Amino acid sequence: MGKLFNIKAAYPLLKTMYDIELDADDFEDLALNAWELIGNKHTRLYRYVGSVVNGEMKLPCNVDQIESVHIPIVDFQATSNIYDHYDIQSAYVEQYIDAWKLNQNPFNERGMLVNYKEGDNILYFSNNWPKVTVIYQGILVDDEDGLPLINDREMRAIAAYIAWIHTFKDAIKKRDKNSFTIAQMLQTEWLKRCNAARIVDHLSQNDMNTILDAKYRWDRKQYGKSMLPLV
Repeated sequence: MGKLFNIKAAYPLLKTMYDIELDADDFEDLALNAWELIGNKHTRLYRYVGSVVNGEMKLPCNVDQIESVHIPIVDFQATSNIYDHYDIQSAYVEQYIDAWKLNQNPFNERGMLVNYKEGDNILYFSNNWPKVTVIYQGILVDDEDGLPLINDREMRAIAAYIAWIHTFKDAIKKRDKNSFTIAQMLQTEWLKRCNAARIVDHLSQNDMNTILDAKYRWDRKQYGKSMLPLV
């Protein structure tokens, strides 16, 4: 993944490369626009625990995709023709299985998966569960202002996008052909940098092992590099 920066790091780059200064709010709006168009989202797996109030539970602001939603109730076959209330033996077996799965997979959470409906950063439930665990893929954001983190190539693409939009708007406002020509050049630069930002920085050997299939040589070392002996 490499080093990540706050999206605001594109602001001094905008001044240095294009001699453009913007209001902080205008810059933030355009920067987030560019970030959405690039489409990269640096994420990791999060575990969030909360409670349901009036059928709703608010989620953290960095949620991208929900993997699972659990409540701390053993999920087992309740009906039984032996016990009066529920199948106690099945409950013991399920607890034993859950104990073995603990810490084996981040998607495995002790308890029962529950149904929910997802709204705008809110989950809706049919019951007011006192404790709900949500496993989700979350966007890496700055701890202070909650803005997304970006890498160096994304930073340069965002600066190019803002320069293009700013110059294009100025050309329309002034009805200036020269400014419009410059805006077209900046648009080309933005598209080039946007494509570059979408390319993965580095493919590890684990990544290559996932991509390559059994038809490749067993003794391959690194994709695209020869391992022939020097003579």
